[in-house]
Amino acid sequence: MTEANDTRELLRDSLSTLLARHYSFDQRRAAYGSPAQESQTAWAAYAELGLFALTLPEEHGGIPGSLADIALVAEMMGGAMTLEPYIATMVGARLIATAGTQVQKLEHLPAIATGDCRAVLAHDETQQMRAERTSAGWQLKGRHSMIAGGDTADLFITSAQTDEGTALFLTPAHAVEREPYRCFDWRGAADITLNDLLLPEDARLQGGADALAQARDEATALACADAVGAMRAANQLTRDHTQTRRQFGKSLDSFQILQHRIVDMLIAQELAGPITQAAILACESGTPQERSRAVSAAKVKAGDSARYIGEQCVQLHGGMGLVQDYPASHLFARLGLFELSNGDRDVHLERYAALDPAISAAPD
Repeated sequence: MTEANDTRELLRDSLSTLLARHYSFDQRRAAYGSPAQESQTAWAAYAELGLFALTLPEEHGGIPGSLADIALVAEMMGGAMTLEPYIATMVGARLIATAGTQVQKLEHLPAIATGDCRAVLAHDETQQMRAERTSAGWQLKGRHSMIAGGDTADLFITSAQTDEGTALFLTPAHAVEREPYRCFDWRGAADITLNDLLLPEDARLQGGADALAQARDEATALACADAVGAMRAANQLTRDHTQTRRQFGKSLDSFQILQHRIVDMLIAQELAGPITQAAILACESGTPQERSRAVSAAKVKAGDSARYIGEQCVQLHGGMGLVQDYPASHLFARLGLFELSNGDRDVHLERYAALDPAISAAPD
């Protein structure tokens, strides 16, 4: 086993212990019912374990690692259905690390690495944000919707269209009009509006469209990893239920037709896992075209698996699969939101086709 694999196994064991201590189903419900609507105790534990420092520069408090390490964390958090915006925070952190100036990195990365600052990407497909250069800096006006983690963000990395193309700006959360809310899977998001907000020249990141594309692909690939974790949890929950629930004097898993459905659920999970790993690898070492194709392929396949497993999990539980006091309905919600977010199936099928030379060159 390589040193990287040894380290990853240590990370898996440590995080497994942490989640078992802080994220039982009852603890999750209690966290959602708290004023913060998340577990602040768990967030502090994530920081103590160094999860926010992964892959960030060591000179700014970071820890050596790879996107695969972050994906491992995302997968395990997906299985526990954590409420905190870990993926959104890490996407924002990595974006600052790759596209920020030295001054921007020094100012924000150490606080992100310790969990004291939440920086998230603010972007949506409608791109209703404009930035105009002025003598005092940049004036931003527009709106971004459905920003994951935007409800608790301290800092937004706001995308905007300029006369020169796409640009990214560090935008303090207190300077924007924010409409926070909780999605149907209980995780937080927000819409933000900027009304002629004036930012200084040094608020702009060095990266533009390319950095934004990288960050969006990483966010999608990590969301796939989260979904794989939720699929594993849904499958395990279903297997446990069918082994203990009895009908006509037999356990449900003794009926052949249900055995076939359970096997199909496991196959769907196994199809989603490797293609997600390929997307994570492409985000780290592939060309932009290879990265985007791999991410779109993973989003489509993982989305198909998420829908199937979520539906079967609820159906095999019967009426209890829909109640809020049981995990099945929550796993169904998490998988359902995943399928719809970060671009739906049609969006990624079209992008994959456009990036595949064989498909794009084929005659109509």
